Amino acid sequence: MHSTFKRAVKRALQHFGVGTQSATPQSASPLQVYSGYEEEDLQAIRKFANAKAVVGESHYTDGFGVKTLFECVPFVTPQALNVGRLEFPVPDDGFHAEAVEYVALTDALDRSLLASTFCAVEIGAGWGPWIIAAGVIACQNGCKDLKLVGVEASSSRFPLMCRHLDMNGLRPFGGSNEDVQHGNVFTRLFNGAIWTHDGVIWFPESEVSDMGSAATTSNEKTDYRGAKSDNQSVPCRRLDTLLNDLGVVNFMHIDIQGAELDLLQDQIEWVSDNVQTLMIATHSRPIEGKLIELFFDHGWQLYREKPCRVDWNKNCSIVGKTIVDGSQYWLNTKFTKANGIDVG
Repeated sequence: MHSTFKRAVKRALQHFGVGTQSATPQSASPLQVYSGYEEEDLQAIRKFANAKAVVGESHYTDGFGVKTLFECVPFVTPQALNVGRLEFPVPDDGFHAEAVEYVALTDALDRSLLASTFCAVEIGAGWGPWIIAAGVIACQNGCKDLKLVGVEASSSRFPLMCRHLDMNGLRPFGGSNEDVQHGNVFTRLFNGAIWTHDGVIWFPESEVSDMGSAATTSNEKTDYRGAKSDNQSVPCRRLDTLLNDLGVVNFMHIDIQGAELDLLQDQIEWVSDNVQTLMIATHSRPIEGKLIELFFDHGWQLYREKPCRVDWNKNCSIVGKTIVDGSQYWLNTKFTKANGIDVG
């Protein structure tokens, strides 16, 4: 029996008072709560989240010391933010991401920072929350060689990522260069999509607050959610084309609204040779199962995961029925074994 399941059963038995004189009624069994992380995972978050969270007029600062302009997150108001959750994002940060994603980032950093180098890549980056959090934490912890790569197809959200990097001292705002070296921080920003070929693809223009837009190979009038789609032609590249000159990627975050399976099936060999840890936002139950088969077949370890949440009554595609993304955090055993690191 898997140790994680054993712990879950033990908690459930304790909850129901098995083996004790009496049972105290509770609101929910632990077996009804799927957090996606273990208590020991929170040590890495505590290690890096040691700043005081502050909500100001133009931006907020979270527990990792990351500053975020409110214009970057137009789907939340300052009044709606929970300072305690910003300071320690468990079970979530109150508006954007669940703890399992913070576990993935901080675990990846904890595994790699002793080498004083770190490379983080965010595909479907929006305003770049994960590469910027990685950059801020890495700099605070003595990283001497930092590489950050952000990919965002939306022409309205891409400038927000540039502003966000500048706000946190990782890349000066302005200029049209894709690659910028700023002190010990190298950044590469691509205003386009990652796909299975180099060339062009379709991407809908939408409100900056709409984080569900997805690239597609066909210029359809409606998207996977059944919403009207005003598509524009955008450049696209393969992962190996974009990243081949950067060496090992220590942490990759992919959130591409249902295209994750097609992309990773096509480029699994390159990913397995070059990526140490991988956090995938998942967008359907079938995708989750096929990703698990794909990565197990290539020797990866599913370290933590949480299934997506679905409204089966929605009248749209399977991917469009997903109302809350799932998460799969993978460890590449090729790197963990080579470095003598326990994969958990």
